[in-house]
Amino acid sequence: MRGLMLACAATLALAAPLRAQPIEAPDVKITLDWAFQGPQSAFLYGAEKGEFSRRGINATIDRGTGSADVMVRVASGAYQFGWADIATMVKFNAENPDKPLIAGYVTGGNSPLAVVTVAGRGITTPKDLEGRTLGAAAGSAALALFDAFGKSAGFDPKSVHWKLLGGALREPMMVRGEVDAVAGFTTSSIMSVVELGVPLQKVVTLRYNDYGIKQYGTAFVMRADYAKANPNTAKAVIAALNASQKDAIADPQASVNAIKARDPLVNLSTECTRLVEGLQTLTLTEEFRSKGISSVDLARMQASVDELLKAFDLKASIPVEQVYTDAFLPAAAERMPPALGQCSPNPA
Repeated sequence: MRGLMLACAATLALAAPLRAQPIEAPDVKITLDWAFQGPQSAFLYGAEKGEFSRRGINATIDRGTGSADVMVRVASGAYQFGWADIATMVKFNAENPDKPLIAGYVTGGNSPLAVVTVAGRGITTPKDLEGRTLGAAAGSAALALFDAFGKSAGFDPKSVHWKLLGGALREPMMVRGEVDAVAGFTTSSIMSVVELGVPLQKVVTLRYNDYGIKQYGTAFVMRADYAKANPNTAKAVIAALNASQKDAIADPQASVNAIKARDPLVNLSTECTRLVEGLQTLTLTEEFRSKGISSVDLARMQASVDELLKAFDLKASIPVEQVYTDAFLPAAAERMPPALGQCSPNPA
């Protein structure tokens, strides 16, 4: 009987709201950066598990059409929070100093920026890119930071020939051999290549961070004035986001299964592989594993901001405190990631 009573008490504790302070604005809208794929599933899964509602938050989570659009949505007030690439946020702030955004929770300890190709092209190191033809999206961070990547990795970036391609053409043209490699995000390029019939072990990835680039990756962003006016809301939402991220790490298959309610045709195997690859290489860095997710090195963050402003030739000076704040984070102990779970060989 005592065991049953304890079990019931534990269940009630999990179901009870975790509100420590009154929530100023409980109804929030969150925009993700892209379609509901593996990485984005974490926040659908968290909502499904009640991570938001238990903290007094009524969250609407919508898909996005790119990091740049996330900035517009959040800056306009149409959405209170957005998940996107920090580099895009810095560029937006430099160009829109009257409505700055700030990152309050960093999920990407590494950046997804990389050059991706396939085995057999003779490209195994950055030096092998000299004289090659690469595809990239115009105005992308991957293209803007390529010169810095080249200088840091020890090859001549000016020797590379470029074809500016839209997202739908980039990987197919590379697989067909019309370009030698593509510069973009690992989170989209790697699995796009796999879906075109290339075995995962045949995908060659040269990650910018591995060769000295300082960039962080994705983060949850909000308007600086909104966070100041609604600190308890910001804390509750970020606590829910943190719990959602940990839920996805512990059970990536269950996380991607949460996409089915939004997209019944989702390829669960592909998206689980995409999620696990991103968690392994972008989120579960040594720093985040030892100190907690979103344990940001401020000196590195400032260096990444300066690196980006130079790459985009933006005449601005942005101090790190205008880019990232830890004021709304849960305690470090609550941000320690669990062991990474596995994908099911036969997802339902």
